[in-house]
Amino acid sequence: MARLAALGTTALVGLLLTGCSAAFGQAGVSIPAAGDDVQTVSDAADSLVANRSSATQNARAAIGVTDALGSIVRDVGNSERILSGAPQAKENAGVRRVLSKSLLVLNPGGGGVSGYCQSSAGYSLKGVPSLDETFGWQSGAYSGGARVSGDNGFSTWSANAVGEAVQAPIGGLSVMRSGSASCPMMAPMFSVYGATATDAFSIPITLTYRHGTLWNLSVSNARFAGGESIDVEMSSGRPPSIAGVITRGRTELATFHTSANGKGTLTITSTGAQYAIADWVVTGTP
Repeated sequence: MARLAALGTTALVGLLLTGCSAAFGQAGVSIPAAGDDVQTVSDAADSLVANRSSATQNARAAIGVTDALGSIVRDVGNSERILSGAPQAKENAGVRRVLSKSLLVLNPGGGGVSGYCQSSAGYSLKGVPSLDETFGWQSGAYSGGARVSGDNGFSTWSANAVGEAVQAPIGGLSVMRSGSASCPMMAPMFSVYGATATDAFSIPITLTYRHGTLWNLSVSNARFAGGESIDVEMSSGRPPSIAGVITRGRTELATFHTSANGKGTLTITSTGAQYAIADWVVTGTP
């Protein structure tokens, strides 16, 4: 890993193949004709298909939201460990479940404040066979990011991260480099190709680290084009843990719980189905 230069613009580029362990949820109804007082066999079949479709769509939406948030946390965390000289995470070492490419451009600043831009794209290598989908993302803080370093090993990163959560049939995604290293970035450095569904998002986020370890996580008014939103809390216990709730309107789609290293489970509220999260990204079933 290259050391951060004292002056000048520094780019950190990562090709990450990482590992797994986690869990995840949508709706429809079959409405009988007026005057019906019994449900026909056809009505019952329609209802089962609608409920199955609803649960599948909820799961896909929840996985997309989880990966959108996770892509930001994992890439900023990797960059912070490099900059702070902290040991690289080994919890998922050797398990190749995620392919991602990322780049950070850190502009020199004064008073412990540096501007940064970041771009990443990636996807789970094996996808989720039960949903017949591969899930991925292309995201970044293309301008306006700030890193503030302070005393006692603390540093805080803030940005409004934007991008798209993407889906495709298993084996249908690939990552391409498409932009140039600059800050602000005129275009994303990396993009995912082959997506058949997308969900654009904007996530204002603040991440605080101490000696390279996640200390606090704050998400404010995250917005997704599909109508989803996410609330996240990080416990102050030791070891700390992170809990998130994914909703669409008044409907809870899913919840997730992870360690400060991003290993945990996503649970779909409507079905109880669970999906493994490793290094902040959904990598399949437990």
